[in-house]
Amino acid sequence: MVFKKLNLILISALMTAVFAGSPLQADDFSAGNSGEKFIYAQLKFKGSWDPYPEAHKLISYYFTKTTSMEMPSERKILTLSDKELFYFPFLVFTGRGGYPEFTEDQIRNLRRYLRGGGIILLDTSGDDEFGKSAERTFRRAFPEKEFKKIPQYHAVFRSFYLVDYVSGRTLNRPYLTGLEIESKIAVIRTDNDIIGIWPQDKTGNPTYAYIPGKPGQQKEGIKLTLNIMIYSLSGTYKSDDVHQPFIKEKLRR
Repeated sequence: MVFKKLNLILISALMTAVFAGSPLQADDFSAGNSGEKFIYAQLKFKGSWDPYPEAHKLISYYFTKTTSMEMPSERKILTLSDKELFYFPFLVFTGRGGYPEFTEDQIRNLRRYLRGGGIILLDTSGDDEFGKSAERTFRRAFPEKEFKKIPQYHAVFRSFYLVDYVSGRTLNRPYLTGLEIESKIAVIRTDNDIIGIWPQDKTGNPTYAYIPGKPGQQKEGIKLTLNIMIYSLSGTYKSDDVHQPFIKEKLRR
């Protein structure tokens, strides 16, 4: 696969713009993604929180190869009780099965994290029990909010690549849903096991079968994963009119 570099100066400027004016302290989202590094952070909780413990290594490789930013191969594992949570503006929340309810303090931290500009990738892996537990969690944090379908013209589908369709290891749902918080989609939900598309065996073949094995399924899942991470840095800038010629040029390729 041929990758194109994303300008680091642009990303740095966008990071400043995204988190400027946040209700959090000035350095709350600074340490985790300082300089040229973007950290893959993942939420740990009481339950099956890590169905693909090696996936982040391949994600970090592709991210570093594709963009001009470095993503270390080691991830940061966080809980909703960790003070360090607020130093990492991108957080992966995935799992299998139901899990015990978070404490009130943890829900308060989740609410503060998202209101302060943090972005969560919620990958239910197509697991109904986990999905229902996650819905209860976000309902407690934001009882007035509900997950809504993210339209195809949204910035997350064009933040780096132009995504043709919503993919993952499975194709359970042909769209993303999200929670809009502080005028931004802060929780991006996929039910297609997008993290499960990444693991490979020693020969480079997928560890887990793609269902139904549609042509381009892996490629689109990879593109969408990177788009979500870039969106966490760049926000909605690709929706601006000034970027439309660039998007149209990519569509011709």
